[in-house]
Amino acid sequence: MESEATVRWHDWEPAALSRAAAEGKLIFLDIGATWCHWCHVLDATSLADSRVVKMLNEDFVAVRVDTDRRPDVNDRYNQGGWPTTAVLLPDGRLLTGATYLPPDALAGLLEKCRDFYRRDRERVDDYLRNAGDPAAEVAVERSEAPEAPRPEDLPLVKHAVLAQYDPAHPGFFREPKFPVTEILAFLRDAWIAEGNHEAGETQLAVLRRMAESELLDRVEGGFFRYATRRDWTIPHYEKMLADNAELLSLYASAYELTAEESFASSVRDILRFLLTKLYDPDTGAFFGSQDADETYYPLPVEERALRVAPSVDRTIFSEYNAKAVSGLVAAHRAFGTPAVEGEDSLLARAERLGRFLRERMASLEAGVARYLAPPGEVEKVPHRWLADHAAVATAYLDLHDVSGKGEYLQWAEETLSDAISRLYRPEAAGFLDRLPTAGDFGGLSQPLFPFGPNAHAASALLRCARATARQDLFAIGVRTLCGLSAEFDRRGAFAAPYGSALLVYTKGNPGTACLPGDPACG
Repeated sequence: MESEATVRWHDWEPAALSRAAAEGKLIFLDIGATWCHWCHVLDATSLADSRVVKMLNEDFVAVRVDTDRRPDVNDRYNQGGWPTTAVLLPDGRLLTGATYLPPDALAGLLEKCRDFYRRDRERVDDYLRNAGDPAAEVAVERSEAPEAPRPEDLPLVKHAVLAQYDPAHPGFFREPKFPVTEILAFLRDAWIAEGNHEAGETQLAVLRRMAESELLDRVEGGFFRYATRRDWTIPHYEKMLADNAELLSLYASAYELTAEESFASSVRDILRFLLTKLYDPDTGAFFGSQDADETYYPLPVEERALRVAPSVDRTIFSEYNAKAVSGLVAAHRAFGTPAVEGEDSLLARAERLGRFLRERMASLEAGVARYLAPPGEVEKVPHRWLADHAAVATAYLDLHDVSGKGEYLQWAEETLSDAISRLYRPEAAGFLDRLPTAGDFGGLSQPLFPFGPNAHAASALLRCARATARQDLFAIGVRTLCGLSAEFDRRGAFAAPYGSALLVYTKGNPGTACLPGDPACG
């Protein structure tokens, strides 16, 4: 039968909930990505299995989500990686979940969940009616924020970060080995702001090791997403705009601080990848990622030239392009010259991209768009997500710092003010990840105050407040730090972006205004 040849997928939308409730079915949620190797394997194996297809089409409401387009769903349901395969109750609450499951395992899981719900549906529905509100637990946790950032927090973040350093194979944690750009950025910030040589030498050792390893594609440039082994070997071959934009900033800063040629070489490798594989000359923006291909990337240059290159996800994401602006600005600071003779300078590219973000991906009425809408999909694109606003505001602040142009500061101020008016919750000392919308269900009905984006927003608010002499922005930035203080100790080394924000608070440039209560004025 045609209906059983492939899975009939639904978007994450209220209609899926309504159908599940009306038909008495569980929801099967698949979270994947265009660049994800194991997501493609899942499609070709388990989700092509006739037993799985039949059950999903007849006994479940199957929902598919792209993690880059809908990180709000991913942040609430991810089961430890991609693909995520989860079974939800009809109201969207998680019943069980896993990552990749081979055909027999997935078929068995679906059968057990289906039979359980058919057998005990009345008891499950009664439980859902009487279950408490998970949002109340979040409110209590966030209300425990201190009145001011605690002086012991920064040393504790440093300790948590350095405790995870692997000196045998410079990097963090054992395996798999990720670039962990936010940790490396914190070490850079501590080195610059405090003269912390341990932080600086640790960061430089990791950057050198990554550039020497199989993580760097020496043929086409750019870094792969991660290495599966502790010694940085056997990479997973997807290449991401977000990762390479952040690594561009890190390697450019390392070269600026050390004048070490190896760091300059890594900058050129990253730019080569970004400008040849992901760059869109029509907009000046960058596409989201290039797919993994385990047979293509290990080939030498002459053999690669005979093969079709892995596909590129041509989606233009605001958050990732904002990081590209910051990376290009950092590269301009380090080199100050065009990437290639006769072409636009790095700063010109950064400014063009900054204007694109302003003119094509944001408005005062709707805020920043998550991604540039393909034809016919304008209404599907979400707006006003904290990660996007924080990254875009940071990009504008970086452009202002390097160019002195007042319009960039104005744009940053407007972007942050919009986030405050829509996403900031004073009682929780922080920002929601997204603007609640009518029809939110399941995990999306629960408020989420994402740690990293709140730290990035706090940093941007403090920088913008000092540049504009706005005490209100400064106060909200400080209060956001207090919200992070209430939970950072559970994050371990991943509290690094909070550490960077604390360094902005205590050691950042106070500007000419010297706002009341600003410790950087001391």
